[in-house]
Amino acid sequence: MPTEPTIYTIVPGYNVETYLDSLAQSLSNQTYSGNKVVIFIDDGSEDKTLKKMNELSIEGFSKHVVSNSHEGVSAARNTGLDWIKQNYSSDGVVLFLDADDMFTNEAFELIAQQFMNNNLDILAFGSQPLYESEQLKKEKPAYLSFYKRKGSYPAVMSGQEYLHAVLPNGDFRPSVCHQAFSLSFLKSAQLRFCNGIIHEDNLFSFEALLHASKVKFIANEIYIRRVRPNSIMTKTASTANLDGYFKCALKALGYLSESTVVVRRSDDCASVIDMWLSSASDYYSALDASEISELLALYAPEEQILFYELVEQRARYTRNRESELHAARNAAYHDAENVTKAKFESSISFKIGRAITAIPRALLRR
Repeated sequence: MPTEPTIYTIVPGYNVETYLDSLAQSLSNQTYSGNKVVIFIDDGSEDKTLKKMNELSIEGFSKHVVSNSHEGVSAARNTGLDWIKQNYSSDGVVLFLDADDMFTNEAFELIAQQFMNNNLDILAFGSQPLYESEQLKKEKPAYLSFYKRKGSYPAVMSGQEYLHAVLPNGDFRPSVCHQAFSLSFLKSAQLRFCNGIIHEDNLFSFEALLHASKVKFIANEIYIRRVRPNSIMTKTASTANLDGYFKCALKALGYLSESTVVVRRSDDCASVIDMWLSSASDYYSALDASEISELLALYAPEEQILFYELVEQRARYTRNRESELHAARNAAYHDAENVTKAKFESSISFKIGRAITAIPRALLRR
């Protein structure tokens, strides 16, 4: 990609009219001089989101608006990808921008430079949180450091090499909003988002890394992630979370069995799937039995069996193991307390103290 690439930005949105002005301003502020296209997909909003999308003026961009029925973010992003493939023949770079988030002014310029210099399939980059209130920052402090990587990954490597490098450090960050993708790569790998679930980024990014030949990470925090009430990030646990992680694991196993991609490190794939199942297990433990029963009623019989084996059994084992550890800690504390007490009672100072206080204790019947 030696020439300045066209940058395509896909923005799905559902009832997000409040945030679109900030998003549009962040796009208008981009310092990149190359061709820029933004595709808004209204996901069947019930407020004035669609009207706002149509009215927005974004300097330096070709703007297009598509209206969907309310099918979720996965379907909206797929609509955006399909629209680009149908209407643009030139290659370029695809970005995914959530409607309540923003990019820093130099983001597109940095991204384009990396693709021109390295002919990448995927570029991963850093992100910074933007809390809507100080109260939310106190309630959700984890996002202050959540998107930071512990390791350094300056080299260009294959997707599977990148996955192998980041996993030991806990640095697998699957959000597609924190990545840029070559359009030709997405076409050749035939990647699409799984409809009907949340946490869909996990599966998409995993499959993308299996296929990618050239991946790079830059630590620049060029994506601005808004932390606000009632978003997927801040909502309380629900069956949608449980279902999303479980379905990611099932879909990944199916993809690995059906895809022609050559897997170099099956243990890394197992680690990723295990993370998803652990997350599903955590949500299982946080939900009521009635909520889980309602979810299972929607599953096919084979999915119910796999759910029992992969999620429910794991949750029960974890719960039993935690109970055993708690009991062991209490026993160890009790034993240590008895040993300390025995040593103290055999000491000279204790015996002298007992002799001095013998009469008062007798009077108090102690």
